[in-house]
Amino acid sequence: MDFVSTALVALKQPSGFWPTILNSFKGAMGTYILAVILIAVIVRVLFSLVDILNKKVNMKNMDINTKMKPELEAIQKKYGHDQRLLQQKQQEVYKKYQFSMMGSCLPMIITMILQFTVFLTLWNSLQAVSNYNICYQYENMKSLYANVIQLNDSSIAGADALKLQISEAKTAGEEYSLEAELNEDLTKLVVTLTRENGGEIPFEFDYNTELTNENIYNLLSQYVIELPEVSEGEVISNAFTTDTGYNEIFKTLAEQTVRDYFEDTREGFLWIKNIYRSESPSNPMFTEKEIKEYLSKYYSDEEKTLEEANDYEGKIFNNIIENNGQLDSIRKQHNGYYILTILAVLTSFLSIWLSNKLMKNKNQPAQKQNMIMYFVMPIIMGIFTFMYTSLFAIYLIIGQIIMIALTPLTTWIVKKWIEAEAKKKKEKDVIEVDYRRKDM
Repeated sequence: MDFVSTALVALKQPSGFWPTILNSFKGAMGTYILAVILIAVIVRVLFSLVDILNKKVNMKNMDINTKMKPELEAIQKKYGHDQRLLQQKQQEVYKKYQFSMMGSCLPMIITMILQFTVFLTLWNSLQAVSNYNICYQYENMKSLYANVIQLNDSSIAGADALKLQISEAKTAGEEYSLEAELNEDLTKLVVTLTRENGGEIPFEFDYNTELTNENIYNLLSQYVIELPEVSEGEVISNAFTTDTGYNEIFKTLAEQTVRDYFEDTREGFLWIKNIYRSESPSNPMFTEKEIKEYLSKYYSDEEKTLEEANDYEGKIFNNIIENNGQLDSIRKQHNGYYILTILAVLTSFLSIWLSNKLMKNKNQPAQKQNMIMYFVMPIIMGIFTFMYTSLFAIYLIIGQIIMIALTPLTTWIVKKWIEAEAKKKKEKDVIEVDYRRKDM
């Protein structure tokens, strides 16, 4: 086998925690979109439980800080000239109110680490899954193109039935397209011969096949030719009397079959044509640069250098994709209009604003931190949705929407929890006072 076919053997689905869960959900629900939405719901619900504990600690510390503030200000005025004595008196106040700086920050730090870990690992996994699906689709398109082209070298091309169909073709005065009677029959014939299992392309990842990239390229070099000249009114079959004519029919048919396969297998969502690419005005078709970048991870330096591999892959890409006129209609489409980017920024800002509003934090340092969060986090979310796969953008937006919906509920639970603890403590203090009076 040549170097690329060996590389293709390594083209396997991403493994790990998130890819395994994602593919399991996708298998159960049918699409990656539904799988990502389900993951977003589960992750946000779990984090809401952590958020309840974090808010409880935060609100409790805010209450303690309010009570300590007059005493700390008095100590600052009285012992401000002596830092050692000032710190000693401050520690006495902290001990009195059972306040710990580390204890107040630890839950927030743990929560941030968990969220950051989930954010990065999910982003990496969703990007890897998207890249894999793009490569998988591209490799299937290459194999399908070669399968159709190779039919021209088989006995099928010389069959009397096929020649009869060609001889009965429309005249050149009518539009030459695959919607014509001849090409419609050819399409049915070739698709029947090249597809198995209910329309799936016979394309195996053990690559026990001779359709290597080198063979595909050699085939392409034979069949990339110009359309034969046909005068108006002339019967097309008269122009297709040579092997060149038959070759061109199969080349055009292969290009159409590649386009049909791309249309049938790409996964879209609402206005997004291809969820594996970023939601932007660029077209939904993957580019040569993307293919080279993704496939380069599978190349083996022991067989050929990356530069040679890229050059080789580029020639194949140009013939099957770039110079395929049947794909022009797809290239004119937009994969999006930055709607996900705008939604990510708005939902992130609204989530932070709502959380701070419900918490009613009047602490000035915290206010400054929140002002930074108001702008930094939405910008980060916007960058990730702008630059990377639409799958991750959808995960972020769904997660933010769920967070906005759950924030009032979690805040209410925390307030009720604190009120219940305060009531219980007050009742306990009353009982202790009664016992002391009885002892007296």
